[in-house]
Amino acid sequence: METIKNISIGKMIRKYIEENKLSRTKLAAKMGIPNTAFYSYEKQDSLQAANLMRICEAFQYNFFMDIANQLPETYAFDKTLRTSKDFIITEQEAEIQKLKLENNLMKELLIKRG
Repeated sequence: METIKNISIGKMIRKYIEENKLSRTKLAAKMGIPNTAFYSYEKQDSLQAANLMRICEAFQYNFFMDIANQLPETYAFDKTLRTSKDFIITEQEAEIQKLKLENNLMKELLIKRG
């Protein structure tokens, strides 16, 4: 059985802020919380999911994916996870099928006229 590394959400947040040179004051204001509350998040190893969601929203960054990427690849997950790219691909595949049918119909009409 694979062991899971200890994940510190606070350290992840701090690292992201430092690497991207973000203002903690602006992020706290964007979240509508006092600076002290924001600084306390950085000191915590774990956070409630709702708080992490608010942080993700303020940063426009998916910390949940970073956490998931630290889990062993053998762990099961919901395979229906979709991104906007997946939806675009699905739409384009349907459009391709429609165009193929139209193309075949046009070929048949040309052959009959021919």
